[in-house]
Amino acid sequence: MVGILLALLLLGGPTSAEPVRFAQSYYRDEAYLNAYRQAVLYYNPGLGTQQLETVIRALLHYAHHYRLDPRLVTALVACESGFRPEAVSSAGARGLGQLMPGTAHAEGVDPGSITSNIHGACRVLRRHLDRYADRSGQGQLELALAAYNAGPGAVERYGGIPPYPETLGYVSRVLAEYRSLCGR
Repeated sequence: MVGILLALLLLGGPTSAEPVRFAQSYYRDEAYLNAYRQAVLYYNPGLGTQQLETVIRALLHYAHHYRLDPRLVTALVACESGFRPEAVSSAGARGLGQLMPGTAHAEGVDPGSITSNIHGACRVLRRHLDRYADRSGQGQLELALAAYNAGPGAVERYGGIPPYPETLGYVSRVLAEYRSLCGR
């Protein structure tokens, strides 16, 4: 795991000055792709080669498309589904990003498709980050993750992270995983 963390820390993403060059080159950078392959296989060592490649390409593509750190998306998917594309929660959430049927429908995504599910998860996360961009007090990322888990209505009702044990634990787990992937 230490090697994976070091690789992701060093290959985490573009600096603000180089997003266009980076977006054009990351698919061809084998070291970068291998770091994400290792990370995904750490969470789900049983993932087949074709599924692994689909996950990596979709995760990197949509993370960059929606201006998200791919390590954050990796942490979110790891906590949501353990990188199991077939995962279904007791509440009915499906796929890698554990999209609820209503959310998947509203986003126009197929929750059973790896690419479509990651696309929807990244779009929803970006929308939540944008929604809480100007919040003072609790951080933007914490509120966005709480909204991803409990819904933005719950975050608005409570004026912050809802006091639900599941949501509090979820936000902590994703942040801890993200910090770990960033080498912090």
